[in-house]
Amino acid sequence: MRNDTEEIYRQKVNRVIDYISANLHQPLALDTLADQIYVSQRQLLRIMRSALNEPLYAYIARQRVERAVMYMQSEKTSLTKLAEMVGYDNPQSFSKAFKKQFGTPPKAYMNELRTRLENYVQSSGNRQHHLQSEICEEGDLELVYIRIIGKYGEKEPYETAWNSLLRFLENNQALSAETRLIGISFDDPNVTQSKQCRFYACASVQKKIVPAGAFGTIQLRRGKHVVYTLKGCYSGLKELYNNISVNFPHSLRYGMAFEEYLNSPRDTKKENLLTKIFIPIN
Repeated sequence: MRNDTEEIYRQKVNRVIDYISANLHQPLALDTLADQIYVSQRQLLRIMRSALNEPLYAYIARQRVERAVMYMQSEKTSLTKLAEMVGYDNPQSFSKAFKKQFGTPPKAYMNELRTRLENYVQSSGNRQHHLQSEICEEGDLELVYIRIIGKYGEKEPYETAWNSLLRFLENNQALSAETRLIGISFDDPNVTQSKQCRFYACASVQKKIVPAGAFGTIQLRRGKHVVYTLKGCYSGLKELYNNISVNFPHSLRYGMAFEEYLNSPRDTKKENLLTKIFIPIN
């Protein structure tokens, strides 16, 4: 019975986290969130604090201002519009929350972040000229995922998650030659503390899958993407993303960037691993 209860809690946690991520522009009242998973507000706070290792209100406030940083990197937006995009009634409330999280006002923080990224790219040799990209249209992708919260790329939790995901697909007869292995990094490690970074290990599915326990479902919407290809070890992804941030020539479209892993580290030498990075653009 205890295992059944834990599985139910995991499903509820998935539902709340995904609802928050999709609705940061909304008020996100406590009763609204509790209604999503049919629990009392008190139960909601207890369940989510245990899952997130931080109070739910703190998590939501952090998600709002970190999402704002993503918006500010991609386009010039007034504080009034920016506040609205991440669920604040006015720019004063947004600026106060931003400063509480980062210790500095939004404009000063963005100047410091850009300088930090430019210095990182310069110190790495600015290998942007080695990057190749193409433009493509991607259709809707129905995904099954398992979530990892912690430092990106840590060997043990990532291996455990991917192995669990593949077993889940096999048990549901959803693993086929058409299955695409997808990674979604919801947070920027230049902005979010490493222990709080969220990664979804995902697989595309051609049939309806009922969420169960730690496994949830999510959809990536169709649209235009610029695609970069990394050949080599996954540890090179951070440098690639930093190069893209500094040298990105396109207009970003709101949507989820994602990675696709074209071969397996189990039977491929590290130097021959291929990873495609899809970034939504207008």
